[in-house]
Amino acid sequence: MVTVLALASCGGGGSTTASTGVAEKTVASQESRPVATKAPKAAGSDACQTRLGDFVARMKDLRQALLAGLSYDEYVLRVRAIRDAYEAVPVDKLGAACVSGPAADAEDAFNEYLRAANAWGECAATAGCAASDVEGKLQHRWKLASKSLDAAEKQT
Repeated sequence: MVTVLALASCGGGGSTTASTGVAEKTVASQESRPVATKAPKAAGSDACQTRLGDFVARMKDLRQALLAGLSYDEYVLRVRAIRDAYEAVPVDKLGAACVSGPAADAEDAFNEYLRAANAWGECAATAGCAASDVEGKLQHRWKLASKSLDAAEKQT
C-alpha cells in the first residue's frame, strides 16, 4: 500500500508550479474524459488487459514510486505520462465488460492521482504551506487510487 511521501517541495521555500513550468490546470485539474459509467463488474478479457496495459502499468509504477518517495516535479512528470497513456486507450475498441469494469476502475484510480496532484500543486504554490498541511489529503487520495487500481487489475 501507499506510505509516506517525501514532501520536499511543500515547505516554505519549496518548489512551485511556476518554477517547474507546470501549470496546475494543465496537469491535474482536468478530470479524465469519461471512459465508462459504473455497472456491475464483469470479468475482463485478454483484449481488455492489452488495451489498458500501458495505462494501468504506469499507475502501478507510480504506486511503487510513491513507496520510495517522490518530489512534486517527479510526481507531475509521472502523472503526465499516465495521462498520455490514458489518452492512448482505444476506447472505441473496448468491449462492454471492459468499459464497465476494469476501464472504469482504472479511470477512477487516475482521477484520484489527478486530485492528489491538484492538492499538492496548491500547496507547492502557496507560501508557507507545510507538508503536514497536505500530506493527509495525498495519502487519502493515493489510498483510494490504489484500491481502484487493485480492482482494475483483478478484472483484467
